[in-house]
Amino acid sequence: MAWNTPKITEIAVGLEINSYACAEA
Repeated sequence: MAWNTPKITEIAVGLEINSYACAEA
């Protein structure tokens, strides 16, 4: 997976990580 991705993908990944963090909490 290349890290040179558009901002949209970056935001989507950030939201996914936040959702996972909330689920763990």
